[in-house]
Amino acid sequence: MKFKVIEFGSELYKQSVALREKILRYPLGLHFTSKALEQDKNCIHIVALDNKKVIGTTVLNPIDKDTIKITQVAVDYDYRKQNIGKKLMEYAEEVSRKRGYKTAILHARYYVIKFYQKLGYKNIGDEFIEIGIPHLLMIKNISD
Repeated sequence: MKFKVIEFGSELYKQSVALREKILRYPLGLHFTSKALEQDKNCIHIVALDNKKVIGTTVLNPIDKDTIKITQVAVDYDYRKQNIGKKLMEYAEEVSRKRGYKTAILHARYYVIKFYQKLGYKNIGDEFIEIGIPHLLMIKNISD
């Protein structure tokens, strides 16, 4: 397994979008619009690869010079329970740190809050609804 920063619009990017839709969107009856994907241009895209197949993905969205927002974390169903999500998050934090970011934030779906807590993320504020489901804002200091 290999982790890699990929280019917006590349073949690996297209695979990552398909995985994000399969895992994060379709179960909620949602689909990406071209407008939503247009916002991806300003983001950092990371994938986990098994040979040349995207099996995990996340998107890093710069908020300001110190803060990065980690979004769209997804691991293919067939590759779950192999610590890929954990390794993907560690890689995303490393990439963010090397680019000068000191803080990572994310909107955690309610059912994965414990996963992020185990990685050192802390809850901030109250539960809120995003894309029709409960989330919590979480934060972690990722500076060296």
